[in-house]
Amino acid sequence: MKTQSTKAKPNRRISKLPHQQIAAPASQKTLFIETKRKFKNSEIKYELLDSLKGKTIALAATIQYIDLIPKVKSYLESKGKKVIIKQGAYHKGHVLGCNSSALDKSADTFLLITDGTFHAMNNAIQLQKEIYVFTTNTLNKINQKQINEHNKKTLTKQKKFLMANNIGLIVSTKHGQHQKSIHKIKEKIEKKNKKVYVFESNNINTNEFENFPQIQMWVNTACFGLARDDMRIINLQDILKFT
Repeated sequence: MKTQSTKAKPNRRISKLPHQQIAAPASQKTLFIETKRKFKNSEIKYELLDSLKGKTIALAATIQYIDLIPKVKSYLESKGKKVIIKQGAYHKGHVLGCNSSALDKSADTFLLITDGTFHAMNNAIQLQKEIYVFTTNTLNKINQKQINEHNKKTLTKQKKFLMANNIGLIVSTKHGQHQKSIHKIKEKIEKKNKKVYVFESNNINTNEFENFPQIQMWVNTACFGLARDDMRIINLQDILKFT
């Protein structure tokens, strides 16, 4: 299965047209298939969850682990916990890196069933809450220190955005990431006396940014993780208060 991709052109185009939009080709039909891991009950170390504090636990999972939610919920309830599962991105309890709506902010503890820390870190940043990560055989935590370190980086990037004159606005054409109100966003930033260049692509390759030295700061409207470890990129939500 192939998806479309649009690479940014050399900077001769951007230098001539300050509001040039590099658009993706016409869309094509795409089939999305959810892939879920299968587990034997004996492979899941439920006892690791006994260390979780608090009376109420907000429970969610990435799509690969979502079928484990009922089992983990049942175990936690057997330990006297109240488990909260909200509607998420597409399913109940379903999180994306850019969608933390499945985690109830009123809960005492946040638990995400997933592999690795990508989704957990992005959700912790959005919620400004510590999140436990259960991989079925390990239990780790995105802690407040990590969140605070990210917040410091964001503050630095906000200052860079305010001082920048030329802004690159990153737009993804991927389903679930596409920002429909991009023209309104562009206009709001322009009201701050900034030139805005719109870059629209299916696959965003940050190495291509080197072709556009005029851009002083990039504003990301795609996957939040794109900006996490790159000081050149700031997420849209982190500049909204300035626009």
